[in-house]
Amino acid sequence: MKLKYFLFLTLLTITISCGESTKEIEQRKAKIEIAKKAAAEAKEKERIHLEKIEVGKSKLKIKLNNEIDRLKQKLKDANDKYDEINKFQFGRSNSTKQNQLIEQSKAINYISTYISSLEKQVSLINLRETFEFQNSPEAVVEHLFQAANSKDFKKLRHLCDPYGEDDGDVSIFRFIEIAPIDVQTEFINEFQNGRIIGEPLMENEKAIIEIAFGSSSNKLEKVNLVKRMDKWYLSSF
Repeated sequence: MKLKYFLFLTLLTITISCGESTKEIEQRKAKIEIAKKAAAEAKEKERIHLEKIEVGKSKLKIKLNNEIDRLKQKLKDANDKYDEINKFQFGRSNSTKQNQLIEQSKAINYISTYISSLEKQVSLINLRETFEFQNSPEAVVEHLFQAANSKDFKKLRHLCDPYGEDDGDVSIFRFIEIAPIDVQTEFINEFQNGRIIGEPLMENEKAIIEIAFGSSSNKLEKVNLVKRMDKWYLSSF
């Protein structure tokens, strides 16, 4: 009987010693609560991020539609001018009239084409892409120089602040791909010889990078960038 009682106590002691202590249980519960809190904070951060992106889309859509409306009025004025040129004018030769009509037709086609391009951009507002090089603010700025040298402007529209909080100068980069040739040429001349000067100034989720740009790299400017959910975007220029 004593042997059985001894064996029972031994087994009970082993069982207790193998289980978690009260302190260990509390520590495990605390770790679980910390993990739950971190997951909830990450989920809330992502929710806010997505909401701000929707706001950014709305801002961009308003900008595009306002520009389209402005150009449509400009197109109407250009068509009215064409009709005016086409009217008979005493003392004007037919060749002069035809040359004026040709030039005015070019202006009309120019405006019409740009309106179509902007309308296409409205349809692409929901299309968003991010790239590996956006993990670094320096790499985002370097891509401006690369785009100017390669004349490949496709990624530029995705590099502006998705919250729509970038300034007017940076917003121009969104539309370089569809911009008229003279605007693209100006971008190329300004940035193809660009280079970063020194180290970026980093604070929280913002960065300031000084660059030299221009045809002779003799212009100095500071580029501001902002970090949105681990990706860097152009903010102001």
